[in-house]
Amino acid sequence: MSELFESDNRSLRERWAYLPLDEFSMLELTGDDRIDWLQGQATNDVRNLAQAGNRASFCFCEPTGGLVSVMDAWSLEDRILIVTPKVRLAAVLERIEKMTIIEDVEARETGYHGISIQGPLADEVVKKYEGITLRSDRTPYGGWDVWQPVPFVGERTVLKQVAETARLEAGIPKWDIDMGVKTLAPEMGPAFESRHVSYNKGCYTGQEILMRIHARGHTNRTWVGLLGIAELKVGDSVTLEGKPVGTVTSAAYSPKFGHIAAASLRNEATAEGQKVVVGETEAEVRQMPILRSV
Repeated sequence: MSELFESDNRSLRERWAYLPLDEFSMLELTGDDRIDWLQGQATNDVRNLAQAGNRASFCFCEPTGGLVSVMDAWSLEDRILIVTPKVRLAAVLERIEKMTIIEDVEARETGYHGISIQGPLADEVVKKYEGITLRSDRTPYGGWDVWQPVPFVGERTVLKQVAETARLEAGIPKWDIDMGVKTLAPEMGPAFESRHVSYNKGCYTGQEILMRIHARGHTNRTWVGLLGIAELKVGDSVTLEGKPVGTVTSAAYSPKFGHIAAASLRNEATAEGQKVVVGETEAEVRQMPILRSV
């Protein structure tokens, strides 16, 4: 790996570093009925957003259970800020417009630019910013997202490879890479499911399918991590005892674990520590997140 890769990794793990948020958009939800409306659409219980300063993660689903988008939301006094993959912004806005009938709810894209400050010293660095600062955990080291009306100038984000390593270590799937419109939330693994889905709340679009899966106890596939003894590549076939069980969706190099990857595998191959073959390389299955403590 290059010296810059090693330097950026050290900064993120030992001090702080900027990560890009170019792939995300922020919208705001306003109106007196915004909490009740969102509670009726989100896969998670979001009633805590009635109090300013709280945060929630959730999905919007189709009636079939497939994902419309995955979102993080933060509550302010007079609005809810929602961050979603940029490629799904139009679909989210369409869902809000379609499902708002008589409720006092309005949604609009803010047009704000975002950057994420992650690492052990992120709390100190974020103090210099006057934009919207939102606590986030886009890496195992935690930090803040900062959003402002104008582009950031002078903040160099880490190498793409470093950001990708941190994302996989944190077990965060990427839209159109690790998940998409045909994905069911439980297929993304227990950590994702516990963060984004509640099975003890009221109705929402797609709930019947997710409840059926929950009652059955499992899906057919699960998104998991892989630790390889050599390089793992996106698109590589994963086999168990010679039988194809899935495909690598993301891959990176970790200073802590070496070659790592993510893959959606059939459940017979997803047990912690299960030995599989990726391409022609041996690998070990690890439940997400790959890095569980720092």
